[in-house]
Amino acid sequence: MLDLWLMVVMLVFLTEVLISSFPVSARFTLGWYAGRTCSLLSGSLILFVLLYEITIVYARLIGAVRAQSRERGARLITGDAVAATIAHEIKQPLAAIITRAETGLRWLDRTTPESDKAKEQFKEIVADGRRAGAVMEGIRANFKKDAQIRVWLDINMLIEETLTLVHGDLQQHRILVRAEPQAELPQIMGDRIQLQQVLLNLITNAVEAMADKEGLRILGVRSEVSKDGGVAVSVADTGKGIQSKEIDQIFNPLFTTKSNGMGMGLSICRSIVESHDGNLLVFPNSPEGAVFQMVLHANTKAPPASA
Repeated sequence: MLDLWLMVVMLVFLTEVLISSFPVSARFTLGWYAGRTCSLLSGSLILFVLLYEITIVYARLIGAVRAQSRERGARLITGDAVAATIAHEIKQPLAAIITRAETGLRWLDRTTPESDKAKEQFKEIVADGRRAGAVMEGIRANFKKDAQIRVWLDINMLIEETLTLVHGDLQQHRILVRAEPQAELPQIMGDRIQLQQVLLNLITNAVEAMADKEGLRILGVRSEVSKDGGVAVSVADTGKGIQSKEIDQIFNPLFTTKSNGMGMGLSICRSIVESHDGNLLVFPNSPEGAVFQMVLHANTKAPPASA
């Protein structure tokens, strides 16, 4: 580009030389103005072109620096999200392992050790450890976008197993459970560990929302056939609820309404449900609290007949 503009300037300069080689007797004539114009262009045109090209170069440099900064920030956010995801998902199995280990030790520290009851707690520790390992594999598969192993699931049985896992927390906070499973639900194909983790997160959030509430605390878990023939699971609480301005952000990563929250639980839940071609919704409960609804669409392929 600079070579091209230098050629233009030289052409203008040659024009000025040709004009100046012929004497012009009168001022303010066409020839006089033409000579002055060529002189001005030959002296300033290349300067303007250089300024323009330098400005473009620096603008592109600034854009590249900003893009690099955004990329670095995105990598840091992704790293924080991965760390928060792991911490959030592993916290529950680890807490259960610690609680059961302490309980088992108390059974053994008695004057007459209750070895059978201690063995039960240690078996539960093994199960929780395996569940933690399965959760880690689920997180790894989520971030790697690998093909996941999916099986036909009975949602009512999955809900029952999840409520068993949080039975201790429900008793500790004196929460009344109202389970309303609908019979003869269609089976859903999905990842058992991931969908159970979604239910566990939703129920745990409901328990935490009602932990400091005075009065009756009710946890409602309802399953029903969705409009498209799939399955809809609703988890309702009677806690403080979610403000209308927070509903649009509640599923955003790193957004939390809890003082000690990481802001990853609901984001992970929505990601898992959407990876199963489903939806995760939230709306106010009546008269108070919130309802989270997981909708899993029906699979066109029928489950295999049992032998």
